[in-house]
Amino acid sequence: YDTMNSSIQIGRNREKIRYVSVDPFCTHSASMADEWIPIRPGTDAAFILAIVNLLINEFGIYDAPFLKNLTNAPYLIGANGEYVRDAKTGVPMLWDVADGVAKPWDATVQDAALFGRYHVQGQEVCPAFQVISDQVSQYTPEEAARVTTISASTIRRIAKEFGEAATVGATITLDGEQLPH
Repeated sequence: YDTMNSSIQIGRNREKIRYVSVDPFCTHSASMADEWIPIRPGTDAAFILAIVNLLINEFGIYDAPFLKNLTNAPYLIGANGEYVRDAKTGVPMLWDVADGVAKPWDATVQDAALFGRYHVQGQEVCPAFQVISDQVSQYTPEEAARVTTISASTIRRIAKEFGEAATVGATITLDGEQLPH
């Protein structure tokens, strides 16, 4: 990370961005920020996990089409923590919400589930994204505040600002073609 180059870049686009520095010390970079948020050293992970929890579980800010179609987020996870696989082909399965059944990932799927719990092959299963959602739910802003010394309201505000500024899931149209923003 080169603070000199980032400062130059920030200077060029300064009127277009809001710059927030989360840093234990008021460094040169933090002194140039619109907002400096001091954090207890070594607690960055708690702060970030609380933001991820808020984005997914409270604000619902995530790119569902990308997750459903271009990642393993909808793959079903069994009780043993491993992918549930099709008995014939051995490929991972996912839940098609539209048809209400589990299907191999390479089958025609109308609407892959990212959340929920289902019964497949005699066991309760859920999509991988549900596992992530469940895991990060323990990182509440209140718990992160206790660890990081950043108030829960500030963590919540920063997560919301970040999620909205990122325009997650938004699209633009260029030359008549709709593309991710």
